[in-house]
Formats: sequence, structure tokens, C-alpha cells
Amino acid sequence: MRPLRKTTRVRNPHVKNPISSTMLASTSGDLDLPLTDVVIVFACSENFVPYLSVAAQSIIENASPERRYDIVVLTRNISPASMITLTRQATSENVGIGFLDVDAALGDIKLPHHGHFRPETYFRLLAPQLLPNVDKAIYLDSDLIVDDDVARLFDVDVTGYPLAATRDADTIGQIEGYDPSVGPYLKNELGMDDPHDYFQAGVILMNLAELRRTVSPERFLALSTERMWRWLDQDVLNKVVDGHYRRVHMKWNYLVDWQYMRRTHIVAQAPKDVQDEYDEARRDYRIVHYAGPDNRPWLYPDSDLAGLFWQYAAGSPYLEYLRDQLEKSRSTVDGMARRIKAVAIYRGIMHA
Repeated sequence: MRPLRKTTRVRNPHVKNPISSTMLASTSGDLDLPLTDVVIVFACSENFVPYLSVAAQSIIENASPERRYDIVVLTRNISPASMITLTRQATSENVGIGFLDVDAALGDIKLPHHGHFRPETYFRLLAPQLLPNVDKAIYLDSDLIVDDDVARLFDVDVTGYPLAATRDADTIGQIEGYDPSVGPYLKNELGMDDPHDYFQAGVILMNLAELRRTVSPERFLALSTERMWRWLDQDVLNKVVDGHYRRVHMKWNYLVDWQYMRRTHIVAQAPKDVQDEYDEARRDYRIVHYAGPDNRPWLYPDSDLAGLFWQYAAGSPYLEYLRDQLEKSRSTVDGMARRIKAVAIYRGIMHA
């Protein structure tokens, strides 16, 4: 595979076509400032910007005034208007939001994906090279809420590890009987020594310096395009790391009780220590991750911890859009069709 292309920095997010080359723009207006304190990375498309905005709002509202927070969004198609809206959202002096275009790095590489996953999920694999002067960063999916100061996660010591993450209670429950194909897949196809070490990659503290030292971007991309992995780049990361990561408590990545069945049907089959940690995370969550093919709080206000999402959505510039989307999901033909589809997915995924 050919090497990644070199990238170019662009200072101003308000130029006519800011996505034409790699950009790191921030509310500070000075792109040469080193990102030396709390660095948070998202990967997002234009369609997901409203939900990213709510996640960012939760970080902003819980940020310590004594720290500096730099939110970097990896993207290939967020519009200039959305960039401006997001950068203006960060009104406090110690929180900045900027953007990096991945097109220059990816070129014509096609990233295989399926189902509700999107190509943006792979962008986290490029973070070590796209942020060459940053040694450590938190990666977050955009479908979550941070209900604590994220600096507390950032300060976890990852010396000697490529990353820190939570065990994936959902996958471990599948290994233990919910889906008997998962264990052999992780063992034989990912090559994991112990499939029970599989971690959830929606929240990871990346030791970027260690990853740059041990894994080339070409290897990450070669693995990503080698085949259609079951859980895409999450599988790639687990294949590379193979259980050698710093474990953090599931309260930093609480997977919501999807359809109120994840806990009783899947996690319930995991070993007791996994069940106990998952339940403790539910009682004392710090990051709430609305992971699943549907049943998201912006469409289903009665889903698990949907109220927390709407609490932070109240401070988002996309609040009216989100309210309108929720109303349409309840009353329109398209919205009802989406709900019927969700029920079909639910019946297909959740075993009797």
C-alpha cells in the first residue's frame, strides 16, 4: 500500500472552501499553538453534526476552568457553515473546536462498512499520524454524552500501553452464549489470545506516541481494507492490541440498555464480574454511549437515559433541529417506517 500523503494546515475556518485541504482550525485563531493539555478527537460527517454538537456541549459544560480542552474533529465533508456553528458553540476561553480533513491522507482508499456503520468510524486509526505533535488524546464517538470532566479520563496513565479502554460487556455477553459465533470469530479470525479482552472502541484514551512507534498508518489501513470485519475498525484495533491495553471502568463508556434488552439478554450472559461492573456503570456513569443500530434518544425519547441527552441538547445550537427531528419521527410516514425498521432489526438481533 502506498504511503499516506502529507497534509497541509489551513488557519481560517471561514475561508470559502476550508475542506479543500487538511485543516486544523480552532476558536483561538492560532493554529500553531501546541495541543498540550486535554485533547479530544471525534470523527464525524455532516449528517451527524447535530449529535456531535450535543456531545461537545456536554464536554464544555463539565470542563474545568483550570484546564485547556482542544476538540479536534476528523472529517471529510463537514460544511463550512457547520464548522462555523460548532466553533462558535465553544464560547469559553479554555475550550476550542477545530477540524482536520482526512481526504488528503486517505486519497482514493475505500473503507468497507455495513449496516449502521459509516466510513468515518475508521478515521480514529489515522489520529496518530494526523496529530504528529500530540502524544495522547481521547477518542470519542459522536453518539454519547460526557457527564463528568473528561480530563479525569485523559489523566489516566497509559505509559507502556497503546491505549486505555473499557471491556465490551456486550461482546463478552455474546461470547458467553448469546451468539456462539463471536468467540471463534475473535479467536480465529482476529487472532486474539483471549476474546474476553475485547474492548469497546467508542471511548478510548490513545497513547498516540506509542501507537506511532509500534503501528504504521499503512498497516492500519491495510488491515482495514483487507476484508469486511464484523465490527470494522474496532476489530482492527483489537486485532493489533490483542488485550494489551489499560482497562478503565465501564462507567467511562456505559453502553445504554438498548431496547431495554442489552442488560437482560446479552450482558446477563457475561461472567459475574462483567455484569457487576456494567450495573455499577449504570448507577455511576461518567460517559453514556448510545450505541446500537437504532433506539437513539433523538428519535426515541423513552430510550435508556434519553433525558440526559436532551439535558445537554438544551445548550446546543441544533436544539430546534433535534426537536423537529423527534417530532417527525413520531408523526410522519418516514418516521414510522424508521420505527418499523428498528423493530425488525430488534427482532432479528435479539434472540428469543
